[in-house]
Amino acid sequence: MDPNFGQYKPNREGFIFNKEENRYECIQEGGNKAFLPYKKTSKDSKGYEKKSYRSSEKACGQCPLRASCCGKVTKFKKLEESIHKPLYDKMHEKLTQNKAYHRRLVKRRSATVEPVLGTLINFFNMKRINSRGMAQANKHVLMSSLSYNLKKYLRFILKIPKALAQVLFLHQGKNLFFINLSNTTSNTSF
Repeated sequence: MDPNFGQYKPNREGFIFNKEENRYECIQEGGNKAFLPYKKTSKDSKGYEKKSYRSSEKACGQCPLRASCCGKVTKFKKLEESIHKPLYDKMHEKLTQNKAYHRRLVKRRSATVEPVLGTLINFFNMKRINSRGMAQANKHVLMSSLSYNLKKYLRFILKIPKALAQVLFLHQGKNLFFINLSNTTSNTSF
């Protein structure tokens, strides 16, 4: 499990979530105490599924806090959240209760993920992607990560020396060298 992403909000300011009714409820001081029931699940522009909660125009249209809460033109309040919010909430609770666990997670992430990203950005041409479209950019990222992994894999291959040399001392003062080059033995004496 990783720490939650930067845009994650554990709770919405001025609203509480009612699990039994599956809706948000307005708790702002001086507001109309509107309900925002679940309306639909849809995908955003990046392809992530989000749940949408929306109040009625009757509940928020005449609210004294409408301009600051909904906007000057809109007469209803709309909140969106990820379909995985219960998992994010569970992780947030775990991280806030145990600070040592949180530090350990962040340290592990910075030791494993950040060096890879730094290497890809600085040495594998990932500072700027000069291609058009998501498909071409995806190819660029895949090729950079493939070359990074191949370079890393090559370090783990056992390297066999090309020449093995042994010196044998003979009784009559002559040295005999055996040089083994790819399974061919040649005897050289001096």
